[in-house]
Amino acid sequence: MPTMKPVSDSLAADQIGATAMINEGMQIVKTQLGSATVLPQKIWEAQFAMVSEVLAFMGRRMQAQAEFCAKLGRCKEIAQAVDAQQDFAKGVGGAYADEAERLSTLARQNMDAWTGISTQYASNWTSAQKAAA
Repeated sequence: MPTMKPVSDSLAADQIGATAMINEGMQIVKTQLGSATVLPQKIWEAQFAMVSEVLAFMGRRMQAQAEFCAKLGRCKEIAQAVDAQQDFAKGVGGAYADEAERLSTLARQNMDAWTGISTQYASNWTSAQKAAA
């Protein structure tokens, strides 16, 4: 029966540097996340709404593409494939126009959130400067 080596808790010399780098990197991430909590909730909501909409749009486009490919697979003649392509192209134009409108609305909401916060910070900073004078 083969003998088993005991497992050691100590790190090999070549692992110590890598472990230190990982620990340092994690400390940097924790610090950055700590400072990120300073951002007001409205900004977080606006940012995540934008990301959510973009990802949802990508999902809708991928679904439409899959349906288009399935429809092409059922075509028996070239004319059917051309018609399917035309229908798909018309749908794409409308989908992108609708999405541009939704993203425009979200971008305005995002800008409003940032504008409100920057105005608040500027007001607080000005008040602090006046108090110091």
